[in-house]
Amino acid sequence: MHRSRVLTAIAACLLVLVAGCSSGGQPQSPVRGGNLVFDFATAPLDLDPSTSGDNATSMQMWNAWFEYLVQPNIKGPGYAPMLAASYTISADQLVYTFRIRPGVQFSDGRRLTASDVVFSLKRNIRPSISLLNFLNGYIAAITAPSPNTVQITLRRPWPNLLADLASPTAAIYPQHTFSDKTADSFFTQHPIGTGPFVLVSQVPNTTYVVARNPHYWDKARAPRLAKITFQIVTDDTARATAVLGGQADVALSPPANQVPSLGRNPSVRVNMITSSIVEIICLNLARAPFSQQQVRQAVSLALNRPAIIRSGLFGYAVPATAFLVGPAQDTFQNTSLNLYPHNLTRAKQLMRQSGIRTPVTVPFEVSTGQAQDAILTVAQANLAQIGIRLTPVRKDSASVDNDIIGEKYTMATTFWGNISSDPSVQPLFAIDPAYCCNAYFTGLRDPSLVSLTRRAVTASQRSQAQRLYDQVQTQFAAQASVIPLYYPKLIHVLSRRVTGFNVNAYGFYDWAKMALSG
Repeated sequence: MHRSRVLTAIAACLLVLVAGCSSGGQPQSPVRGGNLVFDFATAPLDLDPSTSGDNATSMQMWNAWFEYLVQPNIKGPGYAPMLAASYTISADQLVYTFRIRPGVQFSDGRRLTASDVVFSLKRNIRPSISLLNFLNGYIAAITAPSPNTVQITLRRPWPNLLADLASPTAAIYPQHTFSDKTADSFFTQHPIGTGPFVLVSQVPNTTYVVARNPHYWDKARAPRLAKITFQIVTDDTARATAVLGGQADVALSPPANQVPSLGRNPSVRVNMITSSIVEIICLNLARAPFSQQQVRQAVSLALNRPAIIRSGLFGYAVPATAFLVGPAQDTFQNTSLNLYPHNLTRAKQLMRQSGIRTPVTVPFEVSTGQAQDAILTVAQANLAQIGIRLTPVRKDSASVDNDIIGEKYTMATTFWGNISSDPSVQPLFAIDPAYCCNAYFTGLRDPSLVSLTRRAVTASQRSQAQRLYDQVQTQFAAQASVIPLYYPKLIHVLSRRVTGFNVNAYGFYDWAKMALSG
């Protein structure tokens, strides 16, 4: 699941409020109205839920105007109704029936119907590049037996369907104003949804303004803000400075070396949580020396992950001990397995056993940024100790990702970020070449591991699923086609005027709850 590189843009911790770490006292009481200015690091790449993989900005923004059939339950596990007033699941787990909430209007004043839901879901899973395309293998039919009822019939049980329907790529939009020939203009210029805000103006790649939706159906969650202005500010320091100077109210990903001083500054607050991202190194198994499993294992063991975090992220990350991202209660991540230790002695032994003649020179693609600089510096020093000389290939993040997608690389950095609590997507993407993208563009072929993964993702009992996911994590670590480095912190700096700020581990916000104090 390739994303544009923003380490702070990120799964499934449910839509809970996160207090994070913040400095100083409490903001004043919120008032109704006002324009909150929010600075993102990158422009939205694709605002069409059926084709977008951009969870750096696009999904965050369209959550202001699109909604979903169900949503994560903020009071506990499971999924609560959203645009569905209720839902039932048949005893054989093959038929999901949703009763559409009465009285819901789109932002143009038209009523939401079951036909709109059927149209949206069918379109969202259709493109081959859709993040929900895999559901075509499970869904036999999506129908509207009545104007207020949607029925999804499965070919075989799929325990993660509700998680998929709660993801940003399952957005609901109106059939009456939409056709494929107008898809681009609909999503990029005049999207119509049922959410709390409406996109009213934009200067592409610079600013995007949303205003309160006058037809919003959920009166209990009516937005307090009159407007939100999303600004695109690519420079980390400039984003933080904008909040300090009063030109912005929230900034994503301030420079890590400035976080301590920002935390002591009485004019701002710092919010910090562990994200559902894992920074990784991909290895191309079609290129020497990484066709050899022992060499790949040696690389993983030689890397000093805490050193990367200290030098490049000032401690604002957690060393990866498993490939899967958290939260563990949703993804079956098991960090206690400790699958990625630093063991230089064992790494040297593996290199000798591999028979590879050293030293061997390997091109290493790394994008720009302080964290990326640290990955390169530490990796060069660590791998030189086992006879691997890294030749830096510095490119912008988009070019690095394009090389990975095209498999025109030998060794490269990127990251994984979950967008929903469906625990199947990450392991399938990384392991099963038939699922997507040639096993995360590495060329890994391990039929027994694919079979194990398939059993894990379809297990209906949690205890059984956890046991299988543990085996998947262990065997995948042994393959070392993808090497996890760390889980970065998701950091924001906020004006003291901001109230109701919330963000989950995906990097998704509940825009309706935010407000500005008087």
